[in-house]
Amino acid sequence: MKRKIPVYNIVIVLILSLIIIIGSMVVFLNPERKTHKKTEISNSETPAAPVKPVFRKDGELRFLEGKTFNPITTIDIEVADTDPEKEQGLMYRDTMSENRGMLFLMGTEDTQSFWMKNTIISLDIIYVNSERRIVSIHKNTKPYSLEQIISAKPAMYVVEVNAGYTDKYGIKVNDLISF
Repeated sequence: MKRKIPVYNIVIVLILSLIIIIGSMVVFLNPERKTHKKTEISNSETPAAPVKPVFRKDGELRFLEGKTFNPITTIDIEVADTDPEKEQGLMYRDTMSENRGMLFLMGTEDTQSFWMKNTIISLDIIYVNSERRIVSIHKNTKPYSLEQIISAKPAMYVVEVNAGYTDKYGIKVNDLISF
């Protein structure tokens, strides 16, 4: 004799089957996982363009005549005091206003060496000792050059300004800086 399966057993089997199917869909068709993969693909297909550095005014620096301490000129400065800031310096900048520059705080007074790698604009590089007296000036540096530009004497600070700035304002060795 054939045995009949009760209807409620069939309903329970259908409900359990639906739960298993929906659960599988949630696990295998997770929308968050798909979105994440899509983002990764789009990022690798089109890399972000490098961001051009923008001048950040951290203060002002005055150049003073070495004997009389009379002011010569003043510039707005961006200070580079962390290793990444010192490494980047003025790299990748197309232009810089005449009244701006960068002050590097080197931490110790020693022979300093800079280069112009990835630096688009020509600069005057001014080396300054711990007494804030200018010890050497390298004028009109060559953009993109890997040549080492070394201070003539130990320096604790380095100031970079547009090429020709030191000649225009008569800034020379033994003058002072104040910031």
